[in-house]
Amino acid sequence: MAAKSTLNKTLDDLAIATDLLLSTKNSVRTYAVALTETATPEVRKVLKKQLDEAIELHEKIAQYMIDNEMYHAYDVEEQVNHDIKKADKSLELAKG
Repeated sequence: MAAKSTLNKTLDDLAIATDLLLSTKNSVRTYAVALTETATPEVRKVLKKQLDEAIELHEKIAQYMIDNEMYHAYDVEEQVNHDIKKADKSLELAKG
């Protein structure tokens, strides 16, 4: 039963990290679009600061995932293999 618990935690950590990464990526896009749409210097300054912070957060999350072998940004083949293993583990859990 301990192996299943460890597997659940690994998948939970991966799901949380992936969700954070995708949410942050969306924030970067949203701030970038908003920045190009504003004409007010004060608002532009605030949006630029928020954009910079979102980019930094995205970098930290991506590096965390790379360091913990959750994300293989520089090796597409390895990432595909990783995704297949995750899918197989998910199927194992579903079967119980």
